[in-house]
Parts: sequence; C-alpha cells; structure tokens
Amino acid sequence: MPRKGDTMTNDQITLKEAPINWQCKGKFRFSTGYGATKAESAIANYAAFIAPVLLYVLVWKELDWSGSQIVVAAILTLDMIGGVLTNSLGSMKRYLHANQNLDVNWLGRLVGSKFLFPAIHFQLFLVPLCFDIVWSYAFFWYGMMMVSIAIVHFTPLYLQRPVALLIVMLSIIVAQIIPSPAGLEWLAPIFMIKLVLSHGVREEPYRPTLTE
Repeated sequence: MPRKGDTMTNDQITLKEAPINWQCKGKFRFSTGYGATKAESAIANYAAFIAPVLLYVLVWKELDWSGSQIVVAAILTLDMIGGVLTNSLGSMKRYLHANQNLDVNWLGRLVGSKFLFPAIHFQLFLVPLCFDIVWSYAFFWYGMMMVSIAIVHFTPLYLQRPVALLIVMLSIIVAQIIPSPAGLEWLAPIFMIKLVLSHGVREEPYRPTLTE
C-alpha cells in the first residue's frame, strides 16, 4: 500500500518523497539513456576527463612510458570511468531495466543487452598488447567479468546488489595479489565495477521531479 503523500501511476511513483520515473521518452542517447538532466549529461560527458589528468600528474609522468602508451592508458581510463558513471545514471538505468518495447537502433539494443554488451568489452586486451604484462592478465579479468555477470543475473533481484558488491570487493583484493601493469593497477577492478555493478544491477531511476 502506498504511504500517505505517495503518488503512483503505471511507470511513475513518488515514494517517501523520492520521484521514480520508468518512462523512456524522447530519443535514446548512448552516453545518457533517456531524458537525462543537464547535470546527468555533464557527469556522463565530462566528469571522466578528471581521471586521466590526475593519473598523468600523479603517476604516469613518472613512468617510463611512450607517448602511445600514455594515449592508450588515457583512452582506457576514459572508457572505464565514463562507463561506470554512464551506466549508473538514473536516465540510463530506466532504459537498461525498463519493461517497454522501445524503438532503438542497433547501438541502443547492444547497450541494453545483459550479456552481449559486457561480452564485447575486450578493452583489457590492449593492456598486454601495449604494456609489460602477460596475456593471462586480460584473459583472467575478462573471464572473471563474464562469470560474475552470469552470477548476478541468475541471482534473485533483491540479492543482486550485495552479490555484485561482494564480487567488486573480491576483485579489489585479487588485484592486489596478481600481477598488474604499473600505473594501471586500478583498471581491472573498475572494469568489474563498470559491467558487473553499474551496468548489471537494477537501480530505481530517481528523478528531480516525477515528470522530469
């Protein structure tokens, strides 16, 4: 039963003063989903650039890297950090977990796929290709990600978030044990956060107002 002060429609509800809107209206955007606010768009499109700048100033400039290695590291950083932020937006969550028949292009269908979207994430294979680390690094983390995705999606909904968080915490611990390239020790755990937690786990699409 709704609480006093709660309002509800089929896809919209204000619950405990928190507006939730599952309706996907307008045009799908790869980086923000449906109906992103200006703040969500800014986070999705610009916030990730902070990370490679900080990493270069604090870490990368001290390493004996070539210019091409710095470029590859920056691209990987933008992809991973940006992916975590994008997939966690309320405007994206309502697309990823909406129960609507939406007319989206092939890219939108790909983003919305529970298994195919994670499966095409081969970015970690750039690491042994460009840095001093064995190929088993990429195979291990890619395999761990795909197994984790399957575990999360076959877990009851009410347990998916804690299970995903457990997987993320274990990946952080494992990353301290197995070899990782200098300057990119954090990359694999954020890879797991991006796909297992941020993309894989359903969250309610909270909005500023019920209609925005």
